[in-house]
Amino acid sequence: MKLVKRHGPFPARPHPRSAIRDRLAPRVSAAATPWAMTWAMSLALAGLVAGKTPAAAEPLPMPSVDFALKAKLGGRVQVDMSRQGNRMRMEISNPAVPGTLLGFLNIDTRKVVLVSPSLPKMGVETDLPADFQIASLAGEGTRAGTSEVAGEPCTLWQVEKAAQLAGPTTACITEDGIVLRTVVEIQGKPHLTFEVVSLTRGPQDPDLFRLPPGTRTLKMPNGGGLLPKPGTGPALAP
Repeated sequence: MKLVKRHGPFPARPHPRSAIRDRLAPRVSAAATPWAMTWAMSLALAGLVAGKTPAAAEPLPMPSVDFALKAKLGGRVQVDMSRQGNRMRMEISNPAVPGTLLGFLNIDTRKVVLVSPSLPKMGVETDLPADFQIASLAGEGTRAGTSEVAGEPCTLWQVEKAAQLAGPTTACITEDGIVLRTVVEIQGKPHLTFEVVSLTRGPQDPDLFRLPPGTRTLKMPNGGGLLPKPGTGPALAP
């Protein structure tokens, strides 16, 4: 028998452990790579969204138009309200008190002059009580969604800084700055404290915002007890 001599080095054999590791290693196809990248980007984006910075507080919108509206205060007290520039007129009706109480409000000073039906020639000037500031909020808040009141779309605002509110307040305010509804949290429960039932925009009669002729004014803290207590309104279901 003739032996054939092989020239050159013998081919290297893979180490047994390397061969086993290669067989067990997962094989990633080229088609799977884009999906892996998509998942990675989605997870990264989700992390950014979850960790986004809370919205910064903004000044609450103030009315930019004249208007007239009808609203309920706490469910029992009714109010007809008109606004012209920085002046506001309120006609307040309370089932527990006969007659209609008139209020002449200066938005800039937050002062109100009250004229009682029992003393038609006497006006009592006082700071606007907290219960009635809900209809003309001034302060800061953050946007918290949208809603609709009396057929009017409005933006929900979590009020953060406003004078003398009884608790955390959510207000629904139109794009032109008209407060349509306020809900105040009292003892952990939301209470409806102000809600508009009808709204009309347009010029108002300037005479509406003047005190009746011959009215004398007297400054008195707390309105001399003339203002009715609107109450907290009905508690809302969570």
